[in-house]
Amino acid sequence: MAFQIEQQVTSIEDGWSVGHFCTTRLHISRKMLVSIKHHGDILRNEQHVNVNEPVHAGDRIHVRFPEEQPAQDMHATSGELDILFEDDWLLIVNKPPGMASIPSRLHPERSLSNFVLGYYRQHQIPYAIHIVNRLDRDTSGLVVFAKHSLAHHQLSKMQQNGLLDRRYVALIEGTIPAQTIDLPIGQTDHSFMERMVREDGQQAITHILTSEPITAFSRELSRLTIKLETGRTHQIRVHLAALGHPLVGDTMYKGTPLIARQALHSASATFPHPGTGEVMTFVAPLPDDLSLS
Repeated sequence: MAFQIEQQVTSIEDGWSVGHFCTTRLHISRKMLVSIKHHGDILRNEQHVNVNEPVHAGDRIHVRFPEEQPAQDMHATSGELDILFEDDWLLIVNKPPGMASIPSRLHPERSLSNFVLGYYRQHQIPYAIHIVNRLDRDTSGLVVFAKHSLAHHQLSKMQQNGLLDRRYVALIEGTIPAQTIDLPIGQTDHSFMERMVREDGQQAITHILTSEPITAFSRELSRLTIKLETGRTHQIRVHLAALGHPLVGDTMYKGTPLIARQALHSASATFPHPGTGEVMTFVAPLPDDLSLS
């Protein structure tokens, strides 16, 4: 069954049009409203209603969203997921290192999104895949999936407005102080994948919130807590390399291969729940290869 939502009109909204109630109170985009008009339904007190008609205090507005289908070429992969949280709006998953977030042309199966689709099929969850924050293949940790298009729209707006607070844990060689890095990032001239700091790049802002010295592998390392303000490709990796302290294991950016992947973990996300507005924090525990003391 497709996603549905129902709300009662308050005195503040008395006299609004159905369409204005949907876009303002229910946070449905105008594009989504057109899709609902053609492929879903809107009821006022259990009767079909036009978006131009008025609502009155006490009315019950019931919106039935169009059915969602995953992309036809998307494979469903069976397997275990490390689920941190799930409700009718969200699926929060702890991604292991070595797994892509989304499928690619050369690797169409066994990405995190493929496993999520397999989970949806197994539990008869009738939604497409809406990934909110992608992680590099070798970055571990928390990934947010919106269950349906309304949740995805809400979370995308939060990202644009800085309301989705994502924090990472990283390991580097040497020590650096807590600081804000504001250096533009663009693609290198010699590689489709690799990025670099360059004047004509896109603005990229990384906040190093804490820097804790530790000793491991007979070396002086630092464990950093990082908050992203922007979300450029390889942003944390490029910014730390630009400071002369690439991530441990990040050989693309000249990091020392003390572990078998870049030492970066998506540790937490804090944001208002798209359905209730309650501010929630989700945490992914640090994996063994980064739990150094």
